[in-house]
Amino acid sequence: MPQISPAYAVGRVRVLERTLLGSSQLERLMAVQTVEELARALVEMNWAEVRGRADIERMCGRHTQQAAQLVRDCSSDPQLTDCFLIQYDALNLKVLYKAKALGEEAALSDMGTLEPAKLRQAVEEGNYRELPRELAQAMEDIERHSAVKMDPLYVDAQLDKAAFALIANRMKGCKEATVKQYFACKAELANLMIALRSAAMGRGAAFAGALFVPGGELKLEQLAQVVQDPQRAWNLISQRPYGQALKAAVKEGDLPAIERAGDDYLLSLVRPHRYEPTSLLPLVGYLLARTRESQVIRLLATAKAAGAGQDKIFARLRALY
Repeated sequence: MPQISPAYAVGRVRVLERTLLGSSQLERLMAVQTVEELARALVEMNWAEVRGRADIERMCGRHTQQAAQLVRDCSSDPQLTDCFLIQYDALNLKVLYKAKALGEEAALSDMGTLEPAKLRQAVEEGNYRELPRELAQAMEDIERHSAVKMDPLYVDAQLDKAAFALIANRMKGCKEATVKQYFACKAELANLMIALRSAAMGRGAAFAGALFVPGGELKLEQLAQVVQDPQRAWNLISQRPYGQALKAAVKEGDLPAIERAGDDYLLSLVRPHRYEPTSLLPLVGYLLARTRESQVIRLLATAKAAGAGQDKIFARLRALY
């Protein structure tokens, strides 16, 4: 087996990056009118052998799962790269707990750091001792809170906070400045959206406060003020690294545009490191690229099936890697 090193990971990524979709290919996919035309275009681009929407969905899942597996196989620093996969562990726990409460089967993601079978057994038995401390504490809290009735929002909030807490604790020992900035900004952007959405729903600061995630430098009391007065959002983030990227959307109060600009900013942090020969950032970038590519393809398939216009598609479309 080859020695696992950043250089080895970069070599693997260089070969696989040739199959990523580019901007000209995205323009072509945008121009098609139906899901069937979208599938034919993807086949012609050698993206995948797909015939319809169900095939497209399966291939999107396969592409991202293969990228996650590459990260697990090639990373010389799992403490760092696993942080980009922890969200899927939290997602699996959400799905499993809700399915258990409803007496349903749960379809799980293979993209996390923890084996789905292990998570399934933990939830079935209500025994979380082998999970990372942050996730275990969240699940134990959810069990207590749901003794009478399961609250889906509470389940989501507790596991989101646990995932961000786990990442924040790992970032304390991280020496890669770009990764630390990525997750600090990710937490801040998540909290900004929680504050603005809570305000749009007419919910108070207490409601948002129960949802805010740890990480970043924005103070929770400042975010609570945004819930009370969304006009304060720009003053709050104007000096943050992502401020200018979000400026227009924040000043217009356009929530989908704010979220899109935030997602694109996070990707822009990793993109400049794409060709570094001895860094793990190209490996991380490939995972983010495949994830973003699949999100875009899924969006296009949904939009074409619904007959959505180009303007509605553009409003939700994220930038590719």
